[in-house]
Amino acid sequence: MKIKDFFFICLLLSCFTWDACTVDQTEHHEQPLPNVVEDSVDFILKVRQTSRLYTAEYQVHKIVTHADVKRLKTTVLGYDVIDTDLPLGDRKIAIPIDVTLKAYIDFSHFSEKQVERSSDGRHIHIVLPDPKVVVTSSKVDHASVRQFSALLRSDYSDAEMTNFTAQGVRAVLYAVPQMGILETARQSAAATLIPLVASMGYEPDHIVVTFRKDFTGKDLPLLFDNEKSVVRFGK
Repeated sequence: MKIKDFFFICLLLSCFTWDACTVDQTEHHEQPLPNVVEDSVDFILKVRQTSRLYTAEYQVHKIVTHADVKRLKTTVLGYDVIDTDLPLGDRKIAIPIDVTLKAYIDFSHFSEKQVERSSDGRHIHIVLPDPKVVVTSSKVDHASVRQFSALLRSDYSDAEMTNFTAQGVRAVLYAVPQMGILETARQSAAATLIPLVASMGYEPDHIVVTFRKDFTGKDLPLLFDNEKSVVRFGK
């Protein structure tokens, strides 16, 4: 073999080797990103498996107070000539009550309508079903009830005390939106769902879990579960 021919063959082999390496690097770089989105049906089924998720529990201690005073009032020709408190005519009472509230989210009817994905499939927004609130217990600390009745007054009756207690429980219920129990329920639900969604390939920072709105006291009749509560809302 001539020296000229030998160098020509070496040059061809070098070019072939360089081209092969270049093609391999290009193909490796252009590989598509893996698809991290799991089938929607599988996702919905996984969420529904949680069924009713109890997400928050609050124990509220409240002291219900009431006071009334007997008054002496005399009217002459339409004018009040005497209007004053009667001596020894007042009475007061303080009733400690303990109310246990729980919030839960029912996923039994969770659907694809409550899941929003970004166009690139990397971000996901889950809109939770409306939370439900129940009263699991309500009791009076009878040993700590305190009342005072003046000389001219009788003690409060059992019926009056029951009525005051019911008023106290209703006051606790109407304060639910301000207690933070609904936000606690959302955070607890998020803590349960985010690992589930992350296991499907989503980055935790790309997962948003919210309620459909910020709830107020006006929404409470719809959020309160009368059937499962020991105290009925509005009663």
